[in-house]
Amino acid sequence: MENKVEISKKAISSKQLVALVFVIGLGMNVLNLPALSVMEGGRDGWLVMLAVAVFDCVALYCTLYVMEKLESVKFGKALSKTFSVIIGVAGFLWTLSKLSLIMGELRLFYGGTVFENIDWFLFLVVLGLLIAVMGAGGGRGLGRICELVLPLAIGSVAILLVTSFVGDIDFTNIFPSLYKNIDAVKSPVKFALWAGNYPVLLCFFKDVELKKHTKLFATGASAISGIAATVMSLPMSATYGAITHLISYGSNVSDMNQYVGSYNFGRIDLIIFTVWSVVLLIEAGVFQYACVRSISATVGKSVPWLYSGIAFLSVYILLNTGMSCKFKLFEFATHYASVPAFILQLAVPIAAAIVVGIIVKFKNRSICAEAENEARSE
Repeated sequence: MENKVEISKKAISSKQLVALVFVIGLGMNVLNLPALSVMEGGRDGWLVMLAVAVFDCVALYCTLYVMEKLESVKFGKALSKTFSVIIGVAGFLWTLSKLSLIMGELRLFYGGTVFENIDWFLFLVVLGLLIAVMGAGGGRGLGRICELVLPLAIGSVAILLVTSFVGDIDFTNIFPSLYKNIDAVKSPVKFALWAGNYPVLLCFFKDVELKKHTKLFATGASAISGIAATVMSLPMSATYGAITHLISYGSNVSDMNQYVGSYNFGRIDLIIFTVWSVVLLIEAGVFQYACVRSISATVGKSVPWLYSGIAFLSVYILLNTGMSCKFKLFEFATHYASVPAFILQLAVPIAAAIVVGIIVKFKNRSICAEAENEARSE
């Protein structure tokens, strides 16, 4: 009975966590990143996406392992406070960068595709306030929304996969692979801010149900979204690999696949854009929530609505000053935030998993040793 009561108090169930992993892996990873990988890596763009998918799976598994084992690791009060401040500050800067990129992408998409004369002050205010409400509302609502959106997200990916292979595509154009193409090798680091979303799950620490096979299913969901992005990148790499000058920042997998397929499906991409906007909004809500938790960890006091408002104002100021246009946003994401993001999203989860694993192993050994000593004394 105690176990059931404990699980009922969790903010996010195991199924909702798997849905959350799949949904946040679809935002910029599937619609935006393939175009960027081909723009930079040419015919090897699909290999860039494959590398990103592998990195994401490793980071996700390590993140979930840390979340699972961390409850059994006890630190001193002073050490816990120090860790909280360090993680809080790093998490705040990272989530702020992610939020700026997500809102910048939405502004770029709607400004270049839908509304040419939109009032950006009003657009960013309304969008930012909506994300702020989602971030302050807690994890339970985000988990439930992901469950509802999951079928639509899967359907959209399926449509994209079908439309990716309907044109007259010569897949031999992707060979030879990685031939004098150092840009493709550097791309996973250069575009790190677009990927590597899974360490954000640490903000749900102690508020998520982790069952025996949760790590396996969640990593599988990440692998599926990564493979989907890789497969969608194949026809794009074959078609645009030798004419990458036609791709610019703001291109996405949907409109590029329309060209590859010679518009055989009409403007079905508009449906994809609608679902993508919802998915990206949910992803922004998750990072907003993580930003709120980061501030709480740093300050040591929880005032969600106040912190969500601070995060909203910070992003709004950044998007109207240092990232006021797509060129400045792209420069920030690829030059200033890329390496720190790559380290925080891949190296830190791996290192944390190793450290926590060692601590748990020594703790188990000490428990076994104590049990053996007690048995001998008896």
